[in-house]
Amino acid sequence: MSTPFKPLSEQITGKMIADLKAGTSIFQQPNNSLNSALPFNIESGHRYAGPSALILLMQKRDDPRWGTSNQANRNHTAVKKGTTGTLIQFMSNYEYQKMVDGEGQPVLKENGMQRTERVRLDEPKQVDAWLFNGEQMRKLEKWTKEPNVLSPAERAQAILDNSKVVVEHGGDDMFYDRQLDAIIIPEMEQFADPEQYYAGALHLLAHRVIAQDASDRPQAGNDPVSLISEELRTNLASLFLSKELNLPYDLNEHAGYVQSWSAILKDDPAELFKAASDAQKIVDHILGFEQQIEEKKEAGQSLLAEQGNEAGKTVGSGVDTPKVDPTKLIEGEVIPHNGTEFKVIKAQKNSVYQMQDLGSERKFKMSAKDELFGFLLEARNNSQELTVSRGAAAGETVYQGSGAVEQIQNEQYQIER
Repeated sequence: MSTPFKPLSEQITGKMIADLKAGTSIFQQPNNSLNSALPFNIESGHRYAGPSALILLMQKRDDPRWGTSNQANRNHTAVKKGTTGTLIQFMSNYEYQKMVDGEGQPVLKENGMQRTERVRLDEPKQVDAWLFNGEQMRKLEKWTKEPNVLSPAERAQAILDNSKVVVEHGGDDMFYDRQLDAIIIPEMEQFADPEQYYAGALHLLAHRVIAQDASDRPQAGNDPVSLISEELRTNLASLFLSKELNLPYDLNEHAGYVQSWSAILKDDPAELFKAASDAQKIVDHILGFEQQIEEKKEAGQSLLAEQGNEAGKTVGSGVDTPKVDPTKLIEGEVIPHNGTEFKVIKAQKNSVYQMQDLGSERKFKMSAKDELFGFLLEARNNSQELTVSRGAAAGETVYQGSGAVEQIQNEQYQIER
C-alpha cells in the first residue's frame, strides 16, 4: 500500500522538527556572515518571501540565487545533470492562458508557437515551482553581495530612529515593555560588537510590531503557548532581517524555546508556514521604516524631477512624454518582463532603484549592476510604443513591448542524468 503524499507544509515542518532535535536547524546555526542575503530569483531579482523564503533558507546554501531550469537555461547557466530541485508553493493572482482569436483559432507567434496572455484571476490559486540554487548551475560566477551605502549598524539605527520607539539602556535584561512601549536593552558596550546590539534591538522591535498589531485584540498575557508562538515568529523575523541587513543571528537566550517549538509544530504542522507568513509581515513593517527615511531624503529631489519633466513635454501632443535616457530607468515607469510587470518606485543614489513586482506586490532594491536591471533596460529600450498610463496610478509610465510574455511551466524536480 502506497504512502499518501504529505502536503508541503507537513514535509517542511517534519524536517524542521528533525533539525531542531538534531541541533542543526537554521535557528541553531549562528549567522555571522557579512556576505549573506535573502533568497532571490536569478532572473527577476525579486526576493522570495514568507514560507518560500523559509524553505529555501532551510537548504543552507551560501548562494542566495534561485531559479527554475528554464530560467537557468535562459541565463546560459544550465542546471547540472542529476541535480535535485527544491519545491516551493505560492499563491498567485495571475495565470497565463493560451490566446485565441474571435473565431476561437490559436494566435501564433512567428516561430509557430501559440501566444499566451497574462490574466488576472477572480480568486488566487496555488502554484508549484521547482527551484534550483546557483550552486547547482553551470558557468555561474560566484555570488558576492553588492555593498550598501550604509553599514548594517547604520541601517539598523536609522530603522530604530524612524520607528519612534523608546530605547532605554541599563542593566542586563533585554525585553519589550508593552506598558511603556519601550525597548529595554543593555548598553552597546556590553555586547561583543555594535552589530550584536542592533540584532537584539531589532528582535525587540519585532515584538513591538506584534504588540501594535494586536492592540485591538485581547492580550495573551503570560499564556505559555502564545509566548512560544510569538517567539517563533520574532525569531523567524530576526533570521530574515539578519539576511537582509547583514546582522548576526543567534538564538542566545531563546535556545530554551527549541523543544517547545518542536512540540507545537508536531501538534499543528501548519503552524510553521503561518509563522513564516507572519514573520514576513513583521519584516516588511520594519524595513518600511527604512523606506520612509529614503522617501523623506528624496522628496525634494522627486519634486524637482517632476518640475523638470515639464520641459520634456511633446508640443501639441497633450501628453507628458518623459525624456528617456537609454542607460537609466525612470521613476514611475512600468516595464513588462518575464510574465510580470516591474514598477520603478524610486531612483536612488549610486544607481540603485526601489522596485516593485506588480504581480506579487513585493518591493525590493535593484542595483544597475544586477542582471534584472539589464533585462528591464533592454525591454524598455526595445519596446515599440511608449504610453503614459493614467488608469492604474497617476503618473505611471507604461512601456508596451512587442513580444508575447512567456509562461513559465512547472518543471520536473530533477534534471535527467
